Amino acid sequence: MRAAELVDVFRGEELRQRAPLRQFLGIVWANLKILLSYKSWVIMDLLSTVASVVMYYFVGLQVDPVRLAVSGWGTSYLTFSLVGVATSNYLWTCLTRLSHSTQHEIRGGTLETVAVTPVNMLVFFLGLTARGYLVSLLYLIGVFAVGTMGLGVRFILTPGSVIAFSLLFVLMLVANQALGLMAAGIVMVHKRGDPVTFIVAGMNEFLAGVLYPLEMLKPFPALQAVSMMFPYTYALDGMRRALIFGATVTDGNVLADIVILSLFSAILIPVGLKVLQWGYRTIRVLGTTSSY
Repeated sequence: MRAAELVDVFRGEELRQRAPLRQFLGIVWANLKILLSYKSWVIMDLLSTVASVVMYYFVGLQVDPVRLAVSGWGTSYLTFSLVGVATSNYLWTCLTRLSHSTQHEIRGGTLETVAVTPVNMLVFFLGLTARGYLVSLLYLIGVFAVGTMGLGVRFILTPGSVIAFSLLFVLMLVANQALGLMAAGIVMVHKRGDPVTFIVAGMNEFLAGVLYPLEMLKPFPALQAVSMMFPYTYALDGMRRALIFGATVTDGNVLADIVILSLFSAILIPVGLKVLQWGYRTIRVLGTTSSY
C-alpha cells in the first residue's frame, strides 16, 4: 500500500462515507434513549401540550371574532392560532436545537470523541437535530388532536389541502434549519450563541404572526417589513390557508408562499452548510473541540 493510501485509511475518510443511514439512525436512537430515560419530563411535556391548547381556547373567548374575520381568517381564534401553536415548536427546534446540542456535546467532551471515529460529521449533526424533530412531531400531533377532538376545531382536509400543507411544512423546516446550521457553526467557534439564537427565534415567532393576524402590524410598518424577512411568516400564511380554507397549491397566495420559501431554502441551505463546515474545521484546527 502506498503511503498516501495509508494516510487516507488512518484519516478514516473512506469509513466516514459508509452507511450514512445506519449512522444517522444510531445517533437518533441513542438520543431518544437518553430522552426516554427522563420519564417524568416526557409525561410533564405531554401534559403541557394539553394545557397550552386549553389556554388558547380561553384566550380565544376574549378575541373579537368580527375583528378576526375582517383580517380574513374566519371567526374562530382557536382555529387560527392552533396552526401557529402546533408548528412553532418546530421553529424553535430548527433554530436552536442543533446549537444547544453542540454546546452540550462540547461540554461533555463527546464531540471530540466522535470526531476521531469513522462517523460522517454532517450525519452526526443532523442526527442531533432529528431527536428534536421527533419530539416536536409528538407536540404537533398532540396539539392538533386536543384541538380537533377535544375542543371542536374543524379543518378542511382534502387531498389538495393536505398536500399544500405538507409541502409548506417541509419547506418551513428546510429554510429554518438552514438558520440553525449557521447558529451551530458560530457556537462551535465562539462557544456562546444561545442568547442570539433565542432572540432570533423569539422575534421570528412573534413577528410571523403565530398568535395574531399580520394585518394588525399595518400601523407599525417597520415591524411589518421585518416580519417579511422571516421564512416562517410565509409558511404560516400558506399552512393556515390550506387548513382553514382548504386552499391547494394552485391557489395564488399559497403558490406565492411556496415560491418564496423555495427561494429562502435554495439560498440559505448552502450558506448554512458552509458556516457549519467552517465552524467544525475551525475548532479542529484550533484544537478546541473539547473546550468550552
